[in-house]
Amino acid sequence: MPVPGIGVGSMAMVSGNRTLDPAEQAAQLLFRIGFGILCVVLPLAAVFSRRGIVVIAPIGILILISAALMMKDSSQPGASLRRTITSPAGLAALFLIGWSAMSLAWTPFPSAGAERLLRVAASMGIALAAIVALPERMRASNLYLPSVGIGLAAPVALVVATLQPDLTEPTVLDRAAVLISLMAWPAVTWLSMKRRTVPAMAIAGAVGALALVLQGATVLPALLAGGVLLGGALNNLRGSAMAFAVAAAILILGAPLIALVLSLLSTQASAFGRTMQVWADIILADPLRLVTGHGLETALRNRLTQSLDSGAPTSLLFEVWYELGVLGALAMTVVVAASVFSISSLGRTLGSFSLGCMGFAFTLAITGLGTSQTWWITALVVTVIAFVAVAHGEYRTERPTAPPSLKRE
Repeated sequence: MPVPGIGVGSMAMVSGNRTLDPAEQAAQLLFRIGFGILCVVLPLAAVFSRRGIVVIAPIGILILISAALMMKDSSQPGASLRRTITSPAGLAALFLIGWSAMSLAWTPFPSAGAERLLRVAASMGIALAAIVALPERMRASNLYLPSVGIGLAAPVALVVATLQPDLTEPTVLDRAAVLISLMAWPAVTWLSMKRRTVPAMAIAGAVGALALVLQGATVLPALLAGGVLLGGALNNLRGSAMAFAVAAAILILGAPLIALVLSLLSTQASAFGRTMQVWADIILADPLRLVTGHGLETALRNRLTQSLDSGAPTSLLFEVWYELGVLGALAMTVVVAASVFSISSLGRTLGSFSLGCMGFAFTLAITGLGTSQTWWITALVVTVIAFVAVAHGEYRTERPTAPPSLKRE
């Protein structure tokens, strides 16, 4: 009902002034640029540049944070940050960082370990700042950017890998395949939430084809594991989350025992059997190190100095136990389990795809991917930011119910 003394045209001008606020418009444009750098520029650059991930991602994140600080948003970043830090996963992550810092007292490489610790802590801090700074309600137009980026990067990577393999180093394509596969999960999630089935299937097909072409990478088994977990979650999200949390806990906490058993059952003629035997020899040579670990950064540095057998595993399971011992393994288990249980409380589509992505990343980590490398941590950070953005846009998937006061009599 019009207010007396104010015409319809005046009301439109008042409403228009709110939407046409220059500062707000500039912030929205800057936010889209930052989000576009993360979701479109980054996957494409990763196909051709070895350091593209670690150089471009911080730029996009800083632009995104700067733009978000300029926006007139009703969210309370302090409360959101406090909830994140004080959650079970947040507290376990803080304990893991603290225990890693303590391990610098007995690591043979304190300076290298301190550098790695600062790098990981900085990545986590930037990720938290970006997540907290995201608008409470994301615009749908921005949330299509991950689909655009992966829809462009996956075919380009596929063409380069198939027709021009000499255009870039093999390791660059492998890294690009990992990043593209990770970011495909939030991209397909948003398309599925908006019921855009055809483009979602097209992106999934392009990512799968890329994994098939790059046979030297470990992406394909991880995609299969994530796909199986996704299928189970779509039928029973909580049950699948519980099964994944239990399986992850058994693998992380029972890794040394599993290695000892497999070393007895496997033949050393195979690469896997040799790897398990090396791990078993390390355990039996110094069992007390299962409690404290050898200290941060020792797995990589001991390989370089040949103090560690070259046949030793390169998986997350080995590195956690070798460097941080049982307390590090316990903290890692709590981080994974708490994250899984928080995912199970999300909506069916968002929760299922988030769980599938987590299964994909966890499979990559335990099958030999170097999880301490900066590019891998950066790829995870960008993927988490994209997923949180999708979660902030979920409110637009359904038409809100009009308040009773606005309904016609």
